[in-house]
Amino acid sequence: MRRLLDLQEVDEFIAEARVKQKKLPQVVAAELTAFQEATAQLQAAEVLLAKHEAFKREREGELADQEAHIERLKGRLKEITNTREYQAHIQEMDTAQRAISKLEEEVLQALADIDTVKEEIAGHRTVFDERRAVYNAERAKVDVELATLDAQVSAFQGKKVERAALVPPLLLRRYERITQSVRRAVVAVEGYNCAGCNMNVPPQLVSEVKRGNGIHQCPHCQRLLYVPAPPVEETAAG
Repeated sequence: MRRLLDLQEVDEFIAEARVKQKKLPQVVAAELTAFQEATAQLQAAEVLLAKHEAFKREREGELADQEAHIERLKGRLKEITNTREYQAHIQEMDTAQRAISKLEEEVLQALADIDTVKEEIAGHRTVFDERRAVYNAERAKVDVELATLDAQVSAFQGKKVERAALVPPLLLRRYERITQSVRRAVVAVEGYNCAGCNMNVPPQLVSEVKRGNGIHQCPHCQRLLYVPAPPVEETAAG
């Protein structure tokens, strides 16, 4: 039974390592999600900034055209001698001036919007840098831990082969069959209870387990039973 316990010890380490290997990427996934959210917010703000800047350039272009247009109108004003044509020309200049005033307001509003978005971008970039640093650090840490676990599992797989070779084939097959349904195939008898399923074990069976006569299984969960060796008492120096 000692050899089976040695084998089970290796199997338990491997099982625990496998659990850690599955959980570790979840930690990175959470940080990656936060980083991606920060990235999306920053990119959205940058797109909005580009939109405002494009709008500003467009209105500035229209403003320049209107200013050039009104200058041309002013230049032609002194050439007009007909009263009706003069009034129509003045009205066209007024229309152009109103267009200029509106365009100037739109340019000023675009400048204000640009300043606002730039402030938002600065905040988003700070969060982005923080999230990226945390994600990269966590990923590097997890990569190291996973590499360590991989090396340990590989080493313990070798130990498992060595220890399994010391177990009689029939007993090994029974052990492996039990481990397909439960994690620990070999458990102690505690009092008159199975430590695996906590069910009562018949006294006669407990006695046989204690005597070490053969291999015995729990009648309820089919785990292999053993009785732990009593703890060694330390002798007080005197």
